[in-house]
Amino acid sequence: MIRFATLEDDRMRLANLVYETDNIIPFIFGKKDKALPQIKTLIEREDNSFSYKNILVFEDENKTIKGILVAYLPQQKNRKKEQEDYSQVFSVLELIILWLKSLLLKSIENKSEIAGLYIQNISVDATARGEGIGTQLMNYIEKWAVQQGFTSLWLDVAFDNSKAKKLYERQGFSEVSEHKILFSKNGFFRMRKSMIIK
Repeated sequence: MIRFATLEDDRMRLANLVYETDNIIPFIFGKKDKALPQIKTLIEREDNSFSYKNILVFEDENKTIKGILVAYLPQQKNRKKEQEDYSQVFSVLELIILWLKSLLLKSIENKSEIAGLYIQNISVDATARGEGIGTQLMNYIEKWAVQQGFTSLWLDVAFDNSKAKKLYERQGFSEVSEHKILFSKNGFFRMRKSMIIK
């Protein structure tokens, strides 16, 4: 079953799936044992991109969450409220470290070109990979986005993740731009899928 997350869900399970999304999340949040409680707290809050309100979950017949998709509208993000969420979760020193890391990731964090629904994270439990869960989540969010009147879906895929990039291209996404991490050869392709029916 696919549905949007609620506060009744196993938020530590959601946090773990967020953490395992890609290499950027551990870079941003640090070591897993310290990061998971912080991500869990962000999930419980309402004004940041990791909020439960932005998480689509795939659960199996035993009600175990096997995959997630996190999506939001960048143009509707309230920066001030998001900063309040982060200031409630992180110490002053941790906020300074996050700010310094955000400088390195500035080109990736800049979402000004995005005019639609942005898919921030897709993660499937290691034990359930290859079962089509990621594709089902993508199909669901696309149908939901069309029902909400959105005309495009956006996402970022790492330069070194050619398998995922090809999958997204098969699903109708095309590359819009490249965003490099400062002082690194790593970065992301920004991709877009138009959902305007002609």
